[in-house]
Amino acid sequence: MAIDIAIAALLLVVVLAMSIKATLFVLRDDLSEPVQRIAQLGLVWLLPILGAIIVFAVHRRTEPPSRKYREETDHGDYDLSPRAGNKGRSFDGADDD
Repeated sequence: MAIDIAIAALLLVVVLAMSIKATLFVLRDDLSEPVQRIAQLGLVWLLPILGAIIVFAVHRRTEPPSRKYREETDHGDYDLSPRAGNKGRSFDGADDD
């Protein structure tokens, strides 16, 4: 019986922590209008887990671009273009004889 109460208390603390953190995200958002903030807060507190997850998804930060090109893969001595043919050679380095 005590374990059930402890699990319920832990679940309640997790849900409250998520809701409080989502509320802080909403209140600190400078780009939302007051009506949007009220709607998001209602979503967080009326649908606690789902509302918090939605607010976290909406207010997540995007990573800045790396400003680097993707590195090319080294294919060794093989020319993998369709025009190369690669006759007699397999891509694992063995001959096809």
